[in-house]
Amino acid sequence: MLQAKQLHIGYTQSIASAESLTLNPGDLVALVGRNGSGKSTLLQTLRGSLPILSGSVCIDEKELVHWSPQSLATKIAWLNAHFSGVAQLLVLDYVLLGRTPYLGILGSAREADVEVAQHALKRVGAEHLSQKLTSSLSDGERQLVALARALAQDTPFIFLDEPTAFLDFYHRKQLFTLLKELATSEQKGILLSTHDLDLVIAFQLPLWLVPQDGIIRAHEPMQGREALEALLI
Repeated sequence: MLQAKQLHIGYTQSIASAESLTLNPGDLVALVGRNGSGKSTLLQTLRGSLPILSGSVCIDEKELVHWSPQSLATKIAWLNAHFSGVAQLLVLDYVLLGRTPYLGILGSAREADVEVAQHALKRVGAEHLSQKLTSSLSDGERQLVALARALAQDTPFIFLDEPTAFLDFYHRKQLFTLLKELATSEQKGILLSTHDLDLVIAFQLPLWLVPQDGIIRAHEPMQGREALEALLI
């Protein structure tokens, strides 16, 4: 379980706060708010990349500040808004980067790590891309491959920051469907920052709202877009 209490987030001063937020294995939660409201700042704080101004974030009842970077990398996997590919890097080699927290002192991937990476690609339906260059992939393929890397990291939690920003509707819906399946079948706690309110409503996702007043609140799934947008004012 990941839990935040009396949390204030920001760089030099608080831009948003939350009294209590909880993400459990099996949850797929949509983090929604207007641009500049603090969604990315919250994600960066929860993953330990940005210091907590006040309050606490705990994973399995252990405060985030007491986790080493390597240990934290076995708990939380991270996806940026857009993976643009790396010249001359094969998809399988990129997915293998997810195994970095588990590699030995020499940092060499073992046969078992390759099997994990191959399974991750198969899980997202991208095994046919394994020998392609990451720079040659379409936007939709790149997001699937990025998700495979996160799965190969074998963490209980996955954070995604606007992963559908560069995708068409078909691939956005495909990604939502896959995330829902992963949360349920593999008991991943997934926190998804998104502006895709229609898909959030269609998939009936529970919410973490970041309204203009800066007070982050958990909320049950919403039925209508207008009602949801009203909560963000």
